[in-house]
Amino acid sequence: MTASVIEQILARVHVALLGTTPASTNVYRGRDDAFDQAELPAINIRRTGTGHDRLGDSGERISVGIELDLHVATLGNWETAADALHMAAHAVLVADAPLAALGRGLRCDGTDAQGDSADRVIGKLTARYQMQIFVRPGDFTRAIS
Repeated sequence: MTASVIEQILARVHVALLGTTPASTNVYRGRDDAFDQAELPAINIRRTGTGHDRLGDSGERISVGIELDLHVATLGNWETAADALHMAAHAVLVADAPLAALGRGLRCDGTDAQGDSADRVIGKLTARYQMQIFVRPGDFTRAIS
């Protein structure tokens, strides 16, 4: 069975980010387990809500939601470290041609920050992204131009 375009987008985000940011190979899809400090920095990619708009009889527009949870541990300002990881990931995503071929208008809609103190300061910055895809009615496996 062919994967949905949404799943294809999430898989491409994962491949694009592997080894191309300070998180190196610590890039995951939908990880629920907590990160050990030895695994940081890390990026966790999650699917969020989608919206569907019917465009007459010829197709549908789907707004795909993607969240990047950017985890860092640092002795200094964790928000600065998380922002640097976000900017590195953002640059990779907006420059990725295979990702751009799957949809249109990739944009960051906002961020949320959450910090925690331990031996080292650990922080998480969640960056919310949206991307539009167009599909034929009932066929979510292939984007159309």
